[in-house]
Amino acid sequence: MNSLLPILILLPLLAGTLLSVFGAAFRDVAHKLGLAAAGLVLLGSIVLFREVSETTSLDSSGGMIQPHVIYGPEWMQLSMPISIQGHPIEWQLQLGADGFGAAMVLLASIVTLAVLLTAGNQISQRLGLYTGLILITQSLLIGVFLSMDLLLFYVFFEAVLLPIILLINLWGDPKESLRASRKFLIYTLAGSIPMVVGLIGLVLQSSTKDKPSTVLMSELSKTVYTTQLQSIVKPIAASENVEQRTNEAIGKASNLSKTQTLILCTLLLGIGIKMAILPLHSWLPTTYAAAHPNTTAMIAAVVGKLGAFGMLRIVLPFTPIPLIESFQWVIGSLGAIAIVYGAMVALGQTDLRRLLAYSSLSHMGFVTLGLMAMNREGLAGASLQMFNHGILTAAMFLMLGMIEARRGRIEMNEESRGLASAYPKLGTFMVFFTLAGAGLPGLNSFVGEILAMSGMTRISIPLTAIAVFGAVLGAWYSLRVLQYVMFGSDGSTPKKLNQSGDLNTADLLALVPIALLAIVLGVFPSKATDTMKVDVELLSSRLEPAVKLIHPNVDSSMLVASPKN
Repeated sequence: MNSLLPILILLPLLAGTLLSVFGAAFRDVAHKLGLAAAGLVLLGSIVLFREVSETTSLDSSGGMIQPHVIYGPEWMQLSMPISIQGHPIEWQLQLGADGFGAAMVLLASIVTLAVLLTAGNQISQRLGLYTGLILITQSLLIGVFLSMDLLLFYVFFEAVLLPIILLINLWGDPKESLRASRKFLIYTLAGSIPMVVGLIGLVLQSSTKDKPSTVLMSELSKTVYTTQLQSIVKPIAASENVEQRTNEAIGKASNLSKTQTLILCTLLLGIGIKMAILPLHSWLPTTYAAAHPNTTAMIAAVVGKLGAFGMLRIVLPFTPIPLIESFQWVIGSLGAIAIVYGAMVALGQTDLRRLLAYSSLSHMGFVTLGLMAMNREGLAGASLQMFNHGILTAAMFLMLGMIEARRGRIEMNEESRGLASAYPKLGTFMVFFTLAGAGLPGLNSFVGEILAMSGMTRISIPLTAIAVFGAVLGAWYSLRVLQYVMFGSDGSTPKKLNQSGDLNTADLLALVPIALLAIVLGVFPSKATDTMKVDVELLSSRLEPAVKLIHPNVDSSMLVASPKN
């Protein structure tokens, strides 16, 4: 039993609560204490990441969710006042970390420390409260990534909304923050109720007269694997009449999907809103533009990954048959369209906040594409790109906050040009992270996007072609940002320039480690993929046979075929 898991949740929660209550009276001290807490959590996250990376194999007969590190004391359990088929639902606290979760915990810890490092220079009012709310947000996010039971997952998943709403309202743009937070709240609540219905449906479906229901993800995923995927695919290999058995299996898959399609739809609504998948995305640019850039760094880098993580943790393991049969091509298409749509809208933006918001939407399309490939390359690319996109997006919005602290809100016009000549250090990092985000070979984003598109190539060539076109557009608007903000002047000092100096020590401490990490992951991507390798292998080995069975023409025509009737 690993006690590090609850510590990673409780330490920032307790520190954040204390700083939120008492931080107003001790501004600078509260900020330093917040930095210390964030630093300790980062160290713990690195230790957890290394422990998880030591796992070399998983139980071949188990489910699609198998934590490498577990914390679940026996005294933390209770019988819920609900009985299904004569059995009460037993709840057992279980925290756990696999490769996916450990990577996201590390991402949340890196981004939190970077946000707090730069907040000291950019948050002028209620810094102690701001520091506390950021730490509370970090705690709830880590709770999502480490939850191994459905109840705990849902509580953390929805609780993240509370500190985020406060962060947007209290430190956001006075003209836009109230509208943006209200829109974010409405969208999230619209997905919360259907999602909890879907989770209850998963628990109910696992119950039989001989077996009580459970909320433990590992047990539920094992049930799904043995009663659905294994029962459909395994008989074919042992049958002499493969064609007949295949047709029977496809019919069985269709019958299974009829009972699960409604559950999947409710889950997709709640998770899709957090993922900002088209057409549920309209809260994203409004929120990103209204919040303070430091807050947006936290939202875009980590909170925006909750939907994609929910797909990995809930949708793929628990509702694979209806997802493959009815929604794989639809969601994959929406991901490809989002890449192009986000890039094209970003090209038309003059406000730098909104440009970065649509850029984030575009790049998250590669994650969606990789997830819907449901094969080894696609899942590896999606999970790696979640981390890559997180650190790069955080860096871009942190630099936006640094620019606005010196220049004010940026409109890409003649008055904004030439900032690199005034701030050469900031200009250097802006060029580096912009090129990294555009997918420059040798930097981290390139590897994740290539893997995601490689996985989708085995499913649909047209969707991959759309994604490639979107990547070209991404390079276009990235260079446009550099031209209109950093360069393109006649050498004179930009107008309305606040001469507050170039990057300071805190700014460099936030950006330099992220830049080094982007280089390391670009040159040695195995540093991250090896940690998630066994989990990717486990998930893909269970999903790929079902994809080939339900869509038998995938490998031959490279197109997603309609399921046979």
